[in-house]
Amino acid sequence: MYEDNIKQHFISAANKLLADKGEIIANFGLVKQAIFDTSEMEAEQAALQGEIAITAELIKEAVEENARVVLDQSEYNRKHAALVERYKTASSRLDKVTAAANDKKSRAMAAEAFSETLAKQNLIEAFDEKLWCSLVDFITVSKDGKIDFTFKDGTTVQA
Repeated sequence: MYEDNIKQHFISAANKLLADKGEIIANFGLVKQAIFDTSEMEAEQAALQGEIAITAELIKEAVEENARVVLDQSEYNRKHAALVERYKTASSRLDKVTAAANDKKSRAMAAEAFSETLAKQNLIEAFDEKLWCSLVDFITVSKDGKIDFTFKDGTTVQA
């Protein structure tokens, strides 16, 4: 019973969304490059990969020098620890930037799929599970029984 109610509300909300689909698709076309651009992240990834490679080489050289030459071990340990910390910092930042770039690319693909589905869809008369999965991000049911559908483009429609 409640499931049928949700399905009917979905049909209503989806049709409200579809009434504005031309505007939604046009707006998406205007902003998608700005929203989903990862070029700065990719440049930072390349710089961090370079930093990691350089730091790894410096660590290797320091270890090799310590094996060949008698060095003050406290000075060597300080230098080695600083290089290892530099490596860890760059590696950690690379992991974060890579995760953020991958997330943004994934969201771009989902938004593009949403836009394509929306463009092909006409007003609906019956519940369609495939359409539900391709359009709805999540629903919010408030204590007073109001249902808000949040679509994958971020649009929220109260049914």
